[in-house]
Order: sequence, then structure tokens, then C-alpha cells
Amino acid sequence: MKGSMKRRYHRMLSILFMMNVVQFLIVLFTISHATDLYILAGDIQSIMIVFLFLNFVYSAILFVYLPYRLSRAVRRVKDLIDEISNGNYQLDIDPTRFERDQDFQELVLSLERMLDIISRFDAMKADKIFEHHQRINQLINLLPQMVMIANINGDIVYMNDVFRRSFPNISETSNLNEVIIKDEFYAQIFDIIAESLRYGNNLYDKKVESEGSTQTASIKGSIIRNRKGIASGGVFIVELTGAKEQH
Repeated sequence: MKGSMKRRYHRMLSILFMMNVVQFLIVLFTISHATDLYILAGDIQSIMIVFLFLNFVYSAILFVYLPYRLSRAVRRVKDLIDEISNGNYQLDIDPTRFERDQDFQELVLSLERMLDIISRFDAMKADKIFEHHQRINQLINLLPQMVMIANINGDIVYMNDVFRRSFPNISETSNLNEVIIKDEFYAQIFDIIAESLRYGNNLYDKKVESEGSTQTASIKGSIIRNRKGIASGGVFIVELTGAKEQH
């Protein structure tokens, strides 16, 4: 593993300082061994020109190299963070790409550990959500009433077993506005549910009676709203009483 960016910066500045020290020592050595003033002036001038050129070249490299290395490492880390912020937690991070920049490599390793924790947390959360969903489904299936969940457009999202047995021709891919029910009694039930979704109104023991029989239906419904208060669907319970339904 190479040194960190800070250590590399200090090392390059130390080299620049050593060059100036060498220049000073060479000038002192030339002065101490000079025998002619004109020759000494020429030698000092040559030394100054040479070291001025070396300092210029080295300073130019220092001026360009370090910002380039820094910006490239920052850009790579920024790309990783952008991917994470977009919800991509399954990144193939290669820490060896940052082995020349120890500080950034440590940061990338921390990001990698964070992604591993997030992935494990998401997996645990997905398992808990699935288990919770199964519990709710089983609870709804144990109810003697018909239960249906639909979105605001009328698409049926879920039906319990009682509902499925009562209406085997309707599936969870059906739309309430497209369902054709020949029996007027049951058609009226679906119309009331569809109207509740259309206008976003809850239903409180809405009664439907069948003409020519003792069969009645009690409909309860609650509109589901998102965090902004906008209706997104509804949950409905239909309880039938009286003569056994035939449809």
C-alpha cells in the first residue's frame, strides 16, 4: 500500500526543500574554492540558472500532479456515492484502485462495510415484511366475510378465500369497472365499491337488499391515503346475511 495523499505531499515538499539546500551548499562550496572573482560570478550565475530551471520544472510537476491525483480519487469516490444515493447497493467495489491513495482507500473500505450492513439490513427487512404480509393474509383469510383490496383505479389487488369462492370468475388481475355481474344484487355491491373508490368516500355499514329474497349485504370500506392525503385505494368487507347467495 502506498502512502496517503498527505504523506506524498509532504515528501514532495521535502524534496523541493532539499534541492534548495543542495543549491545553497554548492554555492558555498564554489565561493570557498574561488580564486577569481569573475569566474566565481559566472559559476554562481550558472548554478542559479540550473537550479532555477530544476525548481521550475519540479514546481510545475508538483502544481499539476497533486491536484490531478486528488481530483481523480475524489471523482471515483463521488461516483460510488452517486451510485449508492441512486439506490444501487450491489456495487462491485475494488479497493485496489485506491491503493495509491491510502486515505481514500480507507474511505472506500468504510463505504464497502456500510453497503454490506445496508444489504444485510435490507434482507432482514424484506424477510420481516414478507412475514408480516403473510400474517395479514392469513388473518384476512380466516374472516368469514368477503374482503377485497383495490387501488384507486379499480384494479383488484387482493381478495380473501371467501371472496374467491363466491366469485370464481373474478381474479386479482380484474378491474371493478370492467367486471360483469349478471345478478343485480351483486352488481349493486360492486357498483357501490367502485363509487366509493371513485369519490374517495368511506363506507359505513352500507346496506344492499335483494329484491325477491331475504338476502342482504352490509358493506364496510375504508379509503387508503398516501402521506400527502391523496386516495390510493381502499379495503372493503362485504358481509352477506339471509338466503344463500346464488350467482
